[in-house]
Amino acid sequence: QIREEAYVGLNAAGAIKPQHDFKVQVERALAMIAQEEANVTEKTKIALMQEATAYVTDQFTSTKALKKAALDSAIATIKGTATSGADPVQAAFVKFFQDKAADAKASSDDSEEAAQRAALIAKINGVAKGEGFFFEFGEDGKPKMTV
Repeated sequence: QIREEAYVGLNAAGAIKPQHDFKVQVERALAMIAQEEANVTEKTKIALMQEATAYVTDQFTSTKALKKAALDSAIATIKGTATSGADPVQAAFVKFFQDKAADAKASSDDSEEAAQRAALIAKINGVAKGEGFFFEFGEDGKPKMTV
């Protein structure tokens, strides 16, 4: 009688453990995806800011009128007589980002996104194989059971 109850308990635990392991593996994969997306976002932000800074710096070092406008704006700000929205440096940054957004919207080249996705899938599949996950991701990004 006691042995039979023990086997029933073990069978019940045996049915739950794979589900728990699968849940942990899915959570790990999701955490990896979230971290990778955060890394890509941060790298993109840094690259955009560096490109914008270089663009605006180039604009202001090559054009005397822009230099004068920036100097006049800075002096007016210091004096307290500046009008709101009259900062030529800020306007140059805004124009750069508007142009960049328009270019991105017009472009249909998604090769960079496809390469990032393939790298992410390869990274997750490497971890999945190394740690014996019950699934891996196919080329299309959809999970496939391996058990």
